[in-house]
Amino acid sequence: MWLLRLVLIVAVVVAVWYVVRAVRSGGAPTLGATVRFIPVEQLPDDERQAIEAQLAQDRTVHAIKLYREATGAGLKEAKTAVETYRWKQGGAGAAS
Repeated sequence: MWLLRLVLIVAVVVAVWYVVRAVRSGGAPTLGATVRFIPVEQLPDDERQAIEAQLAQDRTVHAIKLYREATGAGLKEAKTAVETYRWKQGGAGAAS
């Protein structure tokens, strides 16, 4: 019986450690996955200008779609890239 309690205590400690580590790293643990993207500034001029035009019209979803088409990035990467670009340009609502 004491062995079962010991195993449960160890399991709880490991679970708490895992959650604390995840929270401190800024989100759910992803087993080492990172978000990588090409900054909008490094895209060819025509693609960058199309994204800028959508952002100027406050059409962030369309800008993300254009970024994804241009780079083949996933949704998370595209959203991060476009919102980072908007923030760097001083755009309102960059964190929405």
